[in-house]
Amino acid sequence: GFDNWDAQWADATKDAGTALYDFVVMNPPFHVGRADAASLGQDFIRAAAKALKTGGQLWLVANRHLPYEQVLGECFKAHEMLEDAGGYKIIRAEKPKRKR
Repeated sequence: GFDNWDAQWADATKDAGTALYDFVVMNPPFHVGRADAASLGQDFIRAAAKALKTGGQLWLVANRHLPYEQVLGECFKAHEMLEDAGGYKIIRAEKPKRKR
């Protein structure tokens, strides 16, 4: 179990705040109304990269067809697909790239 943890809510479409986190776990939305909007999930990934500590990790689950790998490569030094089954993928990304 985890004894020392804290959960935070943040609107990823806006600034995620100034705190830096060890982990972000997400299942980003990809609909605006009834229309697909993969860019919404991509914005969530960018916000997570900004909110993570230097060695932090993002864990995300998403529908297999969503195009998140390119933005993961832009925002993180490493990412890997841990599972791809049943129409879903689970991805871990780590070490966010920092804008200078």
